[in-house]
Amino acid sequence: MTIKVYEENGMTVVAPEGKIDHVTVEEFESKINELVESHDTLTLDMAGVEYVSSAALRAILNVNDTLESKGGLVMKNVNKKIMEIFNITGFADYLDIR
Repeated sequence: MTIKVYEENGMTVVAPEGKIDHVTVEEFESKINELVESHDTLTLDMAGVEYVSSAALRAILNVNDTLESKGGLVMKNVNKKIMEIFNITGFADYLDIR
């Protein structure tokens, strides 16, 4: 997995690529937590993510909860397969997915 961070329209965008699973979730959490310390809002661009495990779901939920009291977490470009996981787990109702 690789993680790109860039600015787009005044927003910080985090764009992981590959699988977010038990092997890569620690790297994902570390990068996100580093950014949460200095940002009130983040956009998580899921275009390059091909798989999320339960560990990834937990990490996304933790980031969303942390940022909820600040500015929030926005998710974009969620593919059909991952959106199905979000729907089944109820995350689709909880997350700001655009």
